[in-house]
Amino acid sequence: MGGAGEADQLTSEPGGRRLGLSIPLEQGRLEDLPALVREAEEFGFTDAWSMEVNRYDAFSPLAAAAAVTGSLRLGTAIAPALTRPAGLIAMEAAGLAALAPGRFVLGLGSSTQVVVESWLGVPFQPPLQQVREVALAVRRLLSGERLGNLRLASPPEQPVPIYLAALGDRMLRLAGELADGVIFFLAGPRIIPRLLEGVGRPLDSVARIPVLLGEPTETAATARRLLVAYALVPYYARLLERQGFAEEVQAIAKLWQAGDRAAAPGQVSDSMLAELVLRGDVEQVAEGVGRYRAAGLGTPALAFAGGGDLRPVLKSLTDRLGC
Repeated sequence: MGGAGEADQLTSEPGGRRLGLSIPLEQGRLEDLPALVREAEEFGFTDAWSMEVNRYDAFSPLAAAAAVTGSLRLGTAIAPALTRPAGLIAMEAAGLAALAPGRFVLGLGSSTQVVVESWLGVPFQPPLQQVREVALAVRRLLSGERLGNLRLASPPEQPVPIYLAALGDRMLRLAGELADGVIFFLAGPRIIPRLLEGVGRPLDSVARIPVLLGEPTETAATARRLLVAYALVPYYARLLERQGFAEEVQAIAKLWQAGDRAAAPGQVSDSMLAELVLRGDVEQVAEGVGRYRAAGLGTPALAFAGGGDLRPVLKSLTDRLGC
């Protein structure tokens, strides 16, 4: 089992009042991030969770945030477990834990075959056993143990919680077996209770949630393109099908394979958009966050797309949500 009891200050009961910001922003500059997260913390945000695809690594944005915040929980959502040796992940985690004592959470996941193999050149194997082995090895190293010939020179003084990204049943059970929390993406509020049940025991939870501000009719095309990109990934396709969107997923795949890629976004239904992407004004986004909280999610981590000054939006959100 994980060290959840040793890190209660970092976890939240289902239905809690945590609110996270996904960093870095899609169109924001990394050098502008410290000022944004500092203000987000002042407004009442409790968390900042980083992501890693093909822009920045998962740890650098959190290091920037750690330097200017004092209470914000900082987590990776996620750092791919298949692209780094366990020793390197442990050293990166130890660095963040030193910069933000008692505030860092290491979120690990498999990422996707495109990212791991096509982009980074690492063979992509069935991920369940690899994620298990990496998570257990990292935990041992962070606790100060020697693993093989490696022992960290500066292991964290406080335990670092390890969360696992989980979409399918087997990874959910693995999270329940050995993790301190579970991380979701593209999981709408309707399926959150089922996913939490699949973990097998009460566990803290985080979900990155896409957010598009503006008139819903004007943001629909962008939202549909975003969902198409993930509907083509087998793991996410299965998750979308479990949420009742099998017809959409199959239609997208058929058009994509036929080379009619411009028509694929048109297969994303209005109900699929409404379930998976928060769109509209601040009030509508706040209502969407409320649905995730009511479903039992511990921390909604809002992933804002688009440009513009987010600070007034963040302040208005926390006012409406009572943060």
